[in-house]
Amino acid sequence: MIIRAEWPGYIVDVLVAPGQEVEEDETLMLLEGTDATHTPFYVSAPESGKVKHILLEEGDFAEEDDDLVELAEIE
Repeated sequence: MIIRAEWPGYIVDVLVAPGQEVEEDETLMLLEGTDATHTPFYVSAPESGKVKHILLEEGDFAEEDDDLVELAEIE
């Protein structure tokens, strides 16, 4: 499962690492929006899984619908 950015923004913090198991609704990344107030928003796991790949890193800019994190099923 690929988790994508819902809004454009800069990646401020990556809170998980490859191989880490996450629960549903666990926060994966913190992004800062491009609006005038630079509103922070969190990217959360839509379901439990294992972080397979982190596709963008801290400091990168994510466009809307860019791939951020790939989750795999827990075996």
